Amino acid sequence: MNKIIKEKLKEALILFIIVITFGCILLIMLRYENEGEKNMPFNLSEMLVISSVDELQKQENPNNMKWNLDINQYNDIYLKIEKNPNFQESAYIESIVIENINIKTNEENQVNVYMPNSTEGKLFSYEDNFIVNSRLTYNGASQDNNKTLEIGNQGGRILFRIVNQRIGEYVSNDDGEVAYDGTLLKTIGVPEEKINIDVSFDLVIKTNLSNYRGKVNIKLPCGDIMEEGICKLEKTDFSNVAFKREK
Repeated sequence: MNKIIKEKLKEALILFIIVITFGCILLIMLRYENEGEKNMPFNLSEMLVISSVDELQKQENPNNMKWNLDINQYNDIYLKIEKNPNFQESAYIESIVIENINIKTNEENQVNVYMPNSTEGKLFSYEDNFIVNSRLTYNGASQDNNKTLEIGNQGGRILFRIVNQRIGEYVSNDDGEVAYDGTLLKTIGVPEEKINIDVSFDLVIKTNLSNYRGKVNIKLPCGDIMEEGICKLEKTDFSNVAFKREK
């Protein structure tokens, strides 16, 4: 009888150990799913967003108006990738990739993502060959260079622009000065809901050791540009962005 009881107790103990082990593994998996990697070689440390408007002179001007402009609402997004001082292994950035860009907006709006370029000395030019269709890659280099799409392999900044294009037009013969900022939207009667967009994208940090992917969400523009003209948002808390190791 004692032998049977001992066997039963032994089986119960083994089952208890299995259940506890499985529970611990499940908790670790759930925590990883929610929080991601805690000791990456490089981290997303800052996001700076600058929102305003710019203009594009129309090619046709049949009434010979002094001002005949298409108005764009732009959002410049700067991402700072910083080396983790607590990471012990030797690591460097191979590339930083932006992909799986998803934009929710008014169905009538034309929204495009642009890479930096050097056309005519401008940082951005709204030409089709500078549109980011699927992904934007910054390669690791000795230092940052936005125009050649390079980031310092020990950390640096990348930049891209999201543009709500031709959301209105300014046509006038007024001799007064025109404020080329967000207040112009109010002048031409663009409703606020027309410029609001929700953006998400994957940020992939590729290093010589492993790749890490996290999803970033942001609402644009970053402030009330119709009243302020130009708005800036600086974000340093990315506790809601879970980076997962890919290899």
